[in-house]
Amino acid sequence: SGNDKRRKPKIPKGTRDFTPCQMVVREKAFKIITDVFKRHGAVTIDTPIFELKETLTGKYGEDSKLIYDLADQGGELLSLRYDLTVPFARYMAMHKELGNLKR
Repeated sequence: SGNDKRRKPKIPKGTRDFTPCQMVVREKAFKIITDVFKRHGAVTIDTPIFELKETLTGKYGEDSKLIYDLADQGGELLSLRYDLTVPFARYMAMHKELGNLKR
């Protein structure tokens, strides 16, 4: 009877899994897009999937539903990034030696 109460696996709202066949198509599309951008001088960067909460709240405001807080990580309040706007601005502010960067 204990098995009757098992939770069915599900994923969070607004997310999805991609099958291997879907990933083939997805990766091909991203490669085409990336190749076009690189042909025109764009470069790639990567930023963490989370930021300091104070960095994100400066953009979205304290009560924003766009910010998902994480548990305290060694004294730092962290939140998941909503999009790449704030992380990109933070990255450029920290790496001024790059000047203008095509993205």
